[in-house]
Amino acid sequence: MTTGALLVAGAVALGLPALLTGIWAADGDHDFHGVVGLFVLTAMPAVVGAGAALLLGRWLVPRMRTPAGGPTGSAREALRAGRATDPAVDAAARREARRRLGQRWYVWFCVVLAALQAVVLVGATRWSTRLTAGVLVVLWSATAWWRGRGVREARRYLDATPAHPDTATGADGDPSTPVGGGVTGPAG
Repeated sequence: MTTGALLVAGAVALGLPALLTGIWAADGDHDFHGVVGLFVLTAMPAVVGAGAALLLGRWLVPRMRTPAGGPTGSAREALRAGRATDPAVDAAARREARRRLGQRWYVWFCVVLAALQAVVLVGATRWSTRLTAGVLVVLWSATAWWRGRGVREARRYLDATPAHPDTATGADGDPSTPVGGGVTGPAG
């Protein structure tokens, strides 16, 4: 387990309940025992969930990884660069590009959610609601931009590079011509 995974699990397990308790406590006059009780009540499911994720993560993550020689990382790099020289990487990059283009709706979904949170941000009267809506507007907008960038990369890749042929071609480029130009015997 990496240190980053442990830090994220700890931040989720303790940060989310602390944030929720802070928002609740700041909106009214509450005694110390009520605030501590709410924090413990909201922290229990988060701590249990983070622990389960860490334990299951050790077992699931190695099974979910692609083989070490898999072209997924190379395919993403090829999409960013706009080209690939290896036919296997090109095929994987084309599959990834088609998958990204099939998920264009997700960009619009994030834009709509950001707009809805912007409406909440403008109409809110409590500072905690404004803070939460503002954070969500930023997060949904960033997600829409990130996914939109991926769609633009996919379009650029599919438009710019021709597909590599799957069959071997002869010297004249025709797949029906045998490789080697059709010479079957020694020249005499």
